Amino acid sequence: MPKGVAVIPARCTGCGTCALTCSVVNCGEFGPARGHISVARREFAGTFEISFSSTCKSCGACALACPSGALQVVELVEAAGERGRA
Repeated sequence: MPKGVAVIPARCTGCGTCALTCSVVNCGEFGPARGHISVARREFAGTFEISFSSTCKSCGACALACPSGALQVVELVEAAGERGRA
């Protein structure tokens, strides 16, 4: 079954560990801006927004490194009628 990354925004502390890990695993260098995930602070709400670029492969490295549990690897469920489509 295919896997993806689920986001629980309320748990995010804004530490950036996910972006740093992504850049190391996927680009071979420490540079959060080079990763496929970004964390932005929502100033007025006092929370953080996690977003993925279109180049994200859903490898799950970010979720495995997340110390707060804001990112989690989950199994994706196929929609009815999607099986067998090319």
